[in-house]
Amino acid sequence: MGFFDKLKDNLENINLKKTILNLVAIIIFCSILLIGWSTFFPQEEEINTNTNKEIVNVLSEQKEESITYDDSQNTQLEKILSEIDGVGSVDVMITYESSTEVVPAMNTTKSKQTTEETDKQGGNRTISQENTSENIVTISSKDYSNSPVVIKEIKPVVRGVIVVAEGASNPMIKTQLIDAVTTIFQVKSHKVKIFEKK
Repeated sequence: MGFFDKLKDNLENINLKKTILNLVAIIIFCSILLIGWSTFFPQEEEINTNTNKEIVNVLSEQKEESITYDDSQNTQLEKILSEIDGVGSVDVMITYESSTEVVPAMNTTKSKQTTEETDKQGGNRTISQENTSENIVTISSKDYSNSPVVIKEIKPVVRGVIVVAEGASNPMIKTQLIDAVTTIFQVKSHKVKIFEKK
């Protein structure tokens, strides 16, 4: 029983204010230590499957953008021309009048203000003022960036086509190649040149 009596006497002798201040100081010190620990030793964040899918989608979009319209047209034309009977390997070059043009959606606001004035001599005057403002319509994406809403995309007009193909020395095959290219691109035959591949 002597131990509990001594403990009770010690607790009664301790200054209560000093004890509370010490406890508050210890709690503040521990909080600072925890904040510092998480700052200097961050935990690795797990990447969820949705984030992985978004990364794959972004990479595939970048890859698709890197293949230009010109390249895709060249590849498609080479593929279709090489399927013609008597034609072997084909290389093509297509030139265009301009590049692809994108037409964005526009939000147009028009206002008209008419003012009629009468002066002291009895003369009348009408003042008309028209204001027009246009803003491109945009849509927000997941990463909070705004991209324009596209109404249509105008593909460039073909200026000329050069085809270098195996078998093009045969006049009949040469005619078939010219007919194919003029049909696909709706260009006149003088804008299409066919050469034999060496």
